[in-house]
Amino acid sequence: MNRRKKLGINFLRDPVIAKRIVSSVDCEDKDVLEIGPGMGSLTKFIENYRTLTLIEMEDEFEPFLRLNFPAARIIIADALNVQWPHFQVFISNMPYSISTPLLEKLWGNDFDVGVITIQKEVADRILASPHTKDFSRLSIMMQLKFSMRKIFDIPPWKFYPEPSVYSTVIRLEKNEKYIPEQFDSFLKILFSQRRKKIRNIINQEFFGDNRPEELNIDQLLELYRRFSERQQF
Repeated sequence: MNRRKKLGINFLRDPVIAKRIVSSVDCEDKDVLEIGPGMGSLTKFIENYRTLTLIEMEDEFEPFLRLNFPAARIIIADALNVQWPHFQVFISNMPYSISTPLLEKLWGNDFDVGVITIQKEVADRILASPHTKDFSRLSIMMQLKFSMRKIFDIPPWKFYPEPSVYSTVIRLEKNEKYIPEQFDSFLKILFSQRRKKIRNIINQEFFGDNRPEELNIDQLLELYRRFSERQQF
């Protein structure tokens, strides 16, 4: 339990909420991937799928998962360090401590729709708008990759062990927007010095008087285009 607490692994114990989460995506005749099924609080509501893959880090749950979900492909591994199979639908109650790297890995995969439960602080970041303290590289990349909609918040007492923060459920749908290959690296440079003006970060006069967090996504893409024309990463 101490290891799971350190990783921020909390089990949803309200079946009404679990069913509502899963019902927000259509799994019928789809290839479904769930990260972190634990004791199957979400898994038991995933129905009519074509294939179901469960990636679980804690090997103590393997016997339970194999007994209760015999049709699923079960992989006991760290989801950050294993190759994910093809999937069309993504479902996860993400461990708090690794939610950001999981989201980064998620945006590198091509799928149709997903539903994630993450700590509210991270949800606020990925949904953030320019001119706010939460607007960041993570916000921009997630908003480029996905159309996102907040479904609802979950209070701490709906989990065991009880976390100290609220959680948020977000539905994701794939965007078809073009993302330049090095754009993420460019954002890392900008937002590592987010309080500085653009000209003092990359010696660029275009939007030079602005700070990175003050530009919207289209403006940041245009800034990247101009920067990349004169400098190689």
